[in-house]
Amino acid sequence: MSDLSLNSNFSVYLDDRNDLATVEGRDALEQSITVMLTEFQYETLPGLTRTDNIEEKIRLEITRVARSHGSLDKVADILISQKDDAPDTYQVRIAYISGDISLISEEVTAQ
Repeated sequence: MSDLSLNSNFSVYLDDRNDLATVEGRDALEQSITVMLTEFQYETLPGLTRTDNIEEKIRLEITRVARSHGSLDKVADILISQKDDAPDTYQVRIAYISGDISLISEEVTAQ
């Protein structure tokens, strides 16, 4: 699956051929997860309480993104935990199989 590549400001940009930059494979999955977690952080998380099982909601959304990319079978594990030093922040780690197991790591903070 191919998608437009986004920079750190979530804007599309031109590549070295002066064409719209694109991402595929794991890069597309990582970008989609980052976009989903950012949206979750600003749109969904502020309305939730600690009793709303936030970790399971994040896990469900990551699973949906991986399934939509056809990469669910490459996700070995999804680890979500609250940070000890910042209780409103969740550390999200995704063990992704691509030759070797590697981690996609993001943080989500309640605003």
